[in-house]
Amino acid sequence: MVEKNIWDSVLEQTKTAQEKGSDPFLWAIQLSSNLSAAGVSLPSTELAHALVSYICWDNNVPAAWKFLERALMINMVPPLLVIALLSTRVIPCRHSRPTGYRLYMELLKRYSFTLKPQINAPNFQKIMMSIEQVLHLSQLYGLQASEAGILLVEFVFTIVWQLLDASLDDEGLLDLIPEKKSNWLTRAENMDVDTYDNDNQKRFELL
Repeated sequence: MVEKNIWDSVLEQTKTAQEKGSDPFLWAIQLSSNLSAAGVSLPSTELAHALVSYICWDNNVPAAWKFLERALMINMVPPLLVIALLSTRVIPCRHSRPTGYRLYMELLKRYSFTLKPQINAPNFQKIMMSIEQVLHLSQLYGLQASEAGILLVEFVFTIVWQLLDASLDDEGLLDLIPEKKSNWLTRAENMDVDTYDNDNQKRFELL
């Protein structure tokens, strides 16, 4: 219950900062201090889950994305886990949420292949196990891998695979091979999404 209250507090603090138009840096500093006082070590896998869930898709607004970017910049959340979490939410909604997809690609470009500092993180093993749970890597590749290095290779391959399948789907090429079913949800046909992002895309600024 105590742990649950921590993350409820994080979301409330983030929502309040968003409504007040607070500076993302000040939000991050205050949140980092609060989490440290609560005994939460950073970068935090739980914080990554909380922030991505907060954005997708009830708070898909510029301020929320900037909060996430600031959390990434000061190492409050693991970049690879954030990318994994976003990939399962953003790629299927890339047409109805084009701005979210653009920002995801920007984060992917910045963080996915700067691997050395992430490998040296003290909780790297925990981060990779969290990614395994998000992307179901053992089920996908038929390997019960627990070694962080193997999971990292699988993660990189999976992200490329997701984007390739999405590109093939956009070109209508997946439909030409009926027996070739993507392992990923490449369309949002069965998801509860709206198209407000299309009408408000100009409100977003590049992070």
